[in-house]
Amino acid sequence: MDRAKLHRIYRYTIDWLYPNVCPCCGKYIDHDADFCTECKNEITLYSGNDTVSGADGFAAYCVYDEHIKGSILAFKKERCGNSYYAFACGIAEAVSKSPFAGNIDIIVPIPSSKKSMKERGYNQTELIAKELRFLLGVPSCNILVKTKDTKVQKRLGMRERAENVSGAFALNVRTPEFPDKRLLVIDDVCTTGSTLSEAARVLKEAGAGKVYTAAFAKTEYKN
Repeated sequence: MDRAKLHRIYRYTIDWLYPNVCPCCGKYIDHDADFCTECKNEITLYSGNDTVSGADGFAAYCVYDEHIKGSILAFKKERCGNSYYAFACGIAEAVSKSPFAGNIDIIVPIPSSKKSMKERGYNQTELIAKELRFLLGVPSCNILVKTKDTKVQKRLGMRERAENVSGAFALNVRTPEFPDKRLLVIDDVCTTGSTLSEAARVLKEAGAGKVYTAAFAKTEYKN
């Protein structure tokens, strides 16, 4: 049985044990749905042309606004049922419409610090990556680790954001080599792109062939 079919069975089983709900309003939805129809219609799709410094491409699914903000913030505090699958579906759609669609070898989630993992118990971006690997049909791997605790980015200006994440990532010593591989680095939200940019820098210095980036939501940043 192929992995995609196994994943569909998994989604159906999870829905039977823990009924699937919309990340925005909490309404019960089908086992393979991302949002309820009403909430999905209110999502503002991203149509910008932002770039991430040092990366070979960027894609985002939607605009970070008041409609989607609550579901993203809630997911940063607890697993919130369907959020990781819904956000993965959004990223998959964005990537499928990007210039680098079909040119990805490995999905790389932005890592959390040990402190955050201890407090929260999970890395929300890693959960998204685990779903995304089935949607895109490529493996995910925790190639990066976070080597220092950083300040909350939303409280910082553009230059401070870049300084905050500078040197924050390193290669996971357990990761196999990936010379010339095409990597997709993902995050839940992108504001200035500083986090994704620093991840791309580390991966390229380690020998990655291409480093593409993607986020579920993109903010309209004003310094």
